[in-house]
Amino acid sequence: MDLDVYGGGTKAVMSLNESAISGIKWSSLSHIVQQAIQLVTAVILARLLSPSDFGLMSMAIVVTGFIALFKDLGTSAAVIQHKNLSETLLSTAYWVHVVVGFLSTTLLILISALAGSLYREPGLVALVRVLSVTFFISGLGILPQTLLERELAFQKLIKIEVSAIAFGSIVGIGSALLGAGVWSLVYQSLAVAAASTVFLWISSSWRPRMVFQWSEMKSICGYSLNLTGFNIFNYFARNADYILIGRFLGTRDLGYYTLAYRLMLYPLQSISGAIGRVMFPAYSQMQNDDAKFQRVFLNVAGSVALITFPMMLGLMALSEPFVLTFFGPQWVPVTLLLMILAPVGLIQSVGTTVGAIYQAKGRTDWMLRWGIGAGLLVMLAFVIGLRWGIVGVAIAYALVSVILTYPNFAIPFRLINLPVRDLGAVLWRPFLSGLLMLAVVLALKGALPTDLPSGLALGILVLTGIVTYFSAGWMVDRNHMRQILGMVGVRT
Repeated sequence: MDLDVYGGGTKAVMSLNESAISGIKWSSLSHIVQQAIQLVTAVILARLLSPSDFGLMSMAIVVTGFIALFKDLGTSAAVIQHKNLSETLLSTAYWVHVVVGFLSTTLLILISALAGSLYREPGLVALVRVLSVTFFISGLGILPQTLLERELAFQKLIKIEVSAIAFGSIVGIGSALLGAGVWSLVYQSLAVAAASTVFLWISSSWRPRMVFQWSEMKSICGYSLNLTGFNIFNYFARNADYILIGRFLGTRDLGYYTLAYRLMLYPLQSISGAIGRVMFPAYSQMQNDDAKFQRVFLNVAGSVALITFPMMLGLMALSEPFVLTFFGPQWVPVTLLLMILAPVGLIQSVGTTVGAIYQAKGRTDWMLRWGIGAGLLVMLAFVIGLRWGIVGVAIAYALVSVILTYPNFAIPFRLINLPVRDLGAVLWRPFLSGLLMLAVVLALKGALPTDLPSGLALGILVLTGIVTYFSAGWMVDRNHMRQILGMVGVRT
């Protein structure tokens, strides 16, 4: 099957498989480089700024993040999933993005005072107002990015995204060195948004027409609005912890929790996010072939687990030397949070890949129902855990994640007739290899001298973990490991 950017023919030169593999390579590289830049930036800014600065910015992001759910009303995913696109539909979608971006900026300016009152932080008002400008800027670039993703043109996207992230990091660090405080984080966000939009338009050959047809929008409304509804409930489920901690425990605790959560997310965004981003348009091309869908999904899930499982288990084992080495003793409370949240990251690294099944199959209505039920349960857990502070919230998140694991897979698997046990048959090997690595690393960690510098200890343990995991993986999952190595050009 060959890709056709706007229809169902054979315009693309590469086959779907070749395009998907190329897309995964470039998307993964993009995410890895982006996360590496962001991690280095976070390390530098953590030493230049205070936990309260990060906490205040987290409050602003919770407010702006909610409005971000409406930035395209789900039309981007609909454009990717739609089999036959017209220029009228594309132009109509573009002007919707522009109007929504402008309205989002206006709305954030209007509600900024309310956000400050909610958190009892007057300084939050100005942050939200300035950050609101990013919505109008980003709205101009949504459709060019969507078309590049539909075409699986991730080689172009990596250049755009890495350049924008690097530019934003330079602006953020430079501002912090000049004493801008929390505003350096705001300037960083503005710089990334502006650079991304400019680079997208330079790279895209598509240009909008001055047309708008409501009938074209109606053709994708059911799909897009259900997806938007899911994103809303999923947002509240994922940010209820931020809201509750910021409201009742203050900026300092929120700063600790935010850093731990972001560190847990880095591997997810680098691996799961990269692969999922490519596979949604690829799955959309095979939406009517369940047998092929099953095979490809299981292969993708196994590949994700092979990479993320050891990363999460390693982060859990090495949280203390990791935090001390990169962030300093003022961030020690983060170590326990990382130990608790790392298993959540392990579960979610594979669990987040199922969203593409709902979308590719056009069943965002199922996705919405799942989001409502799961979201309510997660938020209830956060409320209960809040009684025991940020540690209680983290434990509550871990427990509810375990409870939701089976239905999270079982429900979307019905759409492609895939038994959950088939997924288990794919995941047990990387999980076993990860556990063997964890046991060896913990044993060595206990044997190392207690006065060994944290950086040296971390280096020894990481190297040991890599060698152990690779050796164990080669014994129990050699074929899959060969596939991964083959994708990055290593022949065995």
